[in-house]
Amino acid sequence: MKFGRTAYVAGFSAIAMALGIGASGCKLLKMAASTQKHAAIAYDEKTGGWGYSYDQLTEDLAKSKAKEKCGTCTVRVTWNQGCGALAQSSTKKNIMTTGLGPNQAAAEGAAKSDCVSKGGGACNIVVWSCNSTK
Repeated sequence: MKFGRTAYVAGFSAIAMALGIGASGCKLLKMAASTQKHAAIAYDEKTGGWGYSYDQLTEDLAKSKAKEKCGTCTVRVTWNQGCGALAQSSTKKNIMTTGLGPNQAAAEGAAKSDCVSKGGGACNIVVWSCNSTK
């Protein structure tokens, strides 16, 4: 079967358009992914199990991914951008707090400070997570 020049050009143009739209779509998805970074921390105080997520497109995805890592866990904190941490008192296990911040140190500091202020005494970080910065 032989195609004429017009059919060839039309076919080539259709392919080029499809690739262009596809590339634009990918670029849009990448832009959305870079601005929507949701994360979550889940914890089970009975078992001590934990799970976390980061760089998820939605809060629901972040929660789901954190719980995948620990099926019996309850989501304790979610956030968009930055970092989160969960602290627990080393002597009063029922005192558990979370903190958020622009980086790991700030999130851990906020969680520990809140834990201490609630009477936790010596508080330790159980788990932390950060979204990527790019």
